[in-house]
Amino acid sequence: MPGRRGVVRVLSHSRKDPRIMIGVLSPDEIDDVLQRHRVGHLACAANDRPYVVPITYAYDGCCIYAYSGLGRKIDTMREQPLVCFQVDEQDGPSEWRSVIAEGRYEELRDDAARREALALLGITNGAVSRALHAGNGAVVFRIRLTERSGRFERRDA
Repeated sequence: MPGRRGVVRVLSHSRKDPRIMIGVLSPDEIDDVLQRHRVGHLACAANDRPYVVPITYAYDGCCIYAYSGLGRKIDTMREQPLVCFQVDEQDGPSEWRSVIAEGRYEELRDDAARREALALLGITNGAVSRALHAGNGAVVFRIRLTERSGRFERRDA
């Protein structure tokens, strides 16, 4: 079945080295990449000004959860909640995987939802947790993913 683990959809082979293959990640492989990492890149834009920033995140299978202090990122996402999120991993000079996801920014204002998100992020105590719970300008949010895609490049032996 297309899109399942183990089935590779090849997009192209390198003309310089036919052993290098570029292909599409399956939905399961996309989930695996998102689950493996804790830092990704969030892209947002407002008023014709794009902005890309690394964030610490957690992924629950449908949403990206994160937190931030107030500033340009939060201001931009409040103005334009449609965002893009990217994670990549590299195993060598010609071996990588990349996932790009689009979604909608949502602030978590309910205490229970905030606690759940912070638990996913591994933040249960300490200064960061106290600051986030105190409501002193820290924002806990999620990106509700609407589209996901992934690509890879690898060298076949």
